[in-house]
Amino acid sequence: MIRQFIFPLILINCGLAGLWGCATPAEVREYPNQQAITGKSKSQILACAGNPLKKVTDAEITLLRYYKEAPMLEESRPFGKGSAAAIHHGCWATVILENDRVVEVRYRFVPPAFDASDECEEIFEPCVP
Repeated sequence: MIRQFIFPLILINCGLAGLWGCATPAEVREYPNQQAITGKSKSQILACAGNPLKKVTDAEITLLRYYKEAPMLEESRPFGKGSAAAIHHGCWATVILENDRVVEVRYRFVPPAFDASDECEEIFEPCVP
């Protein structure tokens, strides 16, 4: 009797785990603003992008961490006479400086399966002429 009850539960759990496993991370490529700030000084980045949420310095390497979330209106799509919630998303941008110059900028999307590059690109929009 218990076997008849447990076996379907195991199948359902395995099926759900398979569905959750299907979400693959969005591809993080190179983006225009990300590339445009390479070579800029730390003071230039702070002047145009503002103060980071976190700053870590170790010898000649400095990391500046920025985060930007999508606006709430962007996360709600019109659906019939109401609206349907979209995925809440944002983007972490890590600016890597060596000897006070940007050598690399890395983006990480939140959630990983959603391309939130627009949010990271907006962080550095004021830095691009």
